[in-house]
Amino acid sequence: MNIQLLTPKFALNKNNGNSKEIYSRPALYSNITGLNKDTVSFSGKLPNPADMVSSTRVFEAFKSGYESRLPAYKVLAARLMDTLEATANELQDFGLIFDREYCSEEHMVKGVKSFISKLKRSGESPADRVRGTLYLENLHDLSIFSEHILPALQRRGYEIAMIPDKVSGRKVISRKPDFDVRLNNVTEESKNMLPQTLRDVASFKEQASGYGDIQFRLIDTLSKEKNKTPLEVIIVAGKNTANAKREESYYVYDIVRALKKELHISKIDNPPLNTPAQRVQSNIGIIEQQLNDHISKPLYINAKNLDIYHDNTKLPVELSKGTSQALNGLIEGIRVKIPKHYNSRIAALNSDDSIDFLEQLIKASPEYKERADKTIYVEDLLEKRKEITKILKQNKREDLELIGKVMERLKETIEKFGNHD
Repeated sequence: MNIQLLTPKFALNKNNGNSKEIYSRPALYSNITGLNKDTVSFSGKLPNPADMVSSTRVFEAFKSGYESRLPAYKVLAARLMDTLEATANELQDFGLIFDREYCSEEHMVKGVKSFISKLKRSGESPADRVRGTLYLENLHDLSIFSEHILPALQRRGYEIAMIPDKVSGRKVISRKPDFDVRLNNVTEESKNMLPQTLRDVASFKEQASGYGDIQFRLIDTLSKEKNKTPLEVIIVAGKNTANAKREESYYVYDIVRALKKELHISKIDNPPLNTPAQRVQSNIGIIEQQLNDHISKPLYINAKNLDIYHDNTKLPVELSKGTSQALNGLIEGIRVKIPKHYNSRIAALNSDDSIDFLEQLIKASPEYKERADKTIYVEDLLEKRKEITKILKQNKREDLELIGKVMERLKETIEKFGNHD
């Protein structure tokens, strides 16, 4: 470590008799604003030094806690499964179907690995720990949901969960229903069949992949839990859509989710043009578009044609040879640019230009705010530099490991959907 670069001028603090070296900022640095915010911050904000500790123990604690709750979740899932089946039997004349084979315990209770993965991505405890699926061919007729499905669930002890809407600090000012209609082309007449509280929170917009559903979370009012576990329910057009969702999730969604939400480099806000981070994010956007256009959208269109219109006409779901080659090139470009990004960030952190940035981090720390001596010493800067460098190196390792897994999954996708003629 080149200490001379960081400490061009020292002064002796004679007032308190402390012989520690103090960094005295020379005029040379008066206009320096520090590193670009994408240097070490992957959310576009200065990281909180209090959070800059190894997350291994934290996630292990969450994992242990989740594993201890799995038996209780399985009980909730079993009752939800029975309720959805009874509701479907009651409302079969309206076309409601429950597929017990599709909604097996394996799929109704979120696995530990999936739970931890989502926790790392979002930073919040996942709400879809227990989930179930119903089929409804006439999905766009929302009167079936509001007049029949919801009342049937309420009679069996379930209510739609309420989640925070407006929050002030840690105080929840208001709540809203955890509910959405992720469908295009819903008529105004159908929208008006929903209660106002549900209509106000529904997006009425399917996902970019072409997937659409009615999604909501329930609270089991008969459960003895003090803090009720939200139970996720989705209603799709039919079994073909459900199967397409499972297939698309594995071959497309998992890839896109990993690239957009799990790679540290992809979380940088507005990276400068032509930097490795900006090029990585550009590549990710192109990969997502290509996979959606050639796999996700035709998969869901074909499924909806079968479930809703009983039409066997199918769009091709395939990747041309040129598209496959382009995808391989894009993902390889990401792999190459990851170390370039982190190496340049670490080099920048070891320059004089990082002093302002390090000072901001030190001043933002609880330890600094509580200490009486507000002088920032050279050793404070060196320690903070060491701390951030460690984080950057760890994120580099994690990104390279993750991109390797994504490349393997993309290889499977190309093998399955690629046109090899």
